Amino acid sequence: MEKHVEEPSNEKSTNNFFYLLGAVFGGLTGGFTQESFLAAIIGAVVGLAFAGFFVGNLLKGREHDR
Repeated sequence: MEKHVEEPSNEKSTNNFFYLLGAVFGGLTGGFTQESFLAAIIGAVVGLAFAGFFVGNLLKGREHDR
């Protein structure tokens, strides 16, 4: 059997981009709907949770598309 060695990829991971978008837009949504700073923090946490779900479940195994 031949051993295949993969070249290290220079492509950057886009997962951090999804987490950033989830936190920012979750915070904006929470802040605008409840008009408080605490709601913006809670919205950012919920946005991070949704981003984690998206990256973990919906993008799993699709490295070639990113």
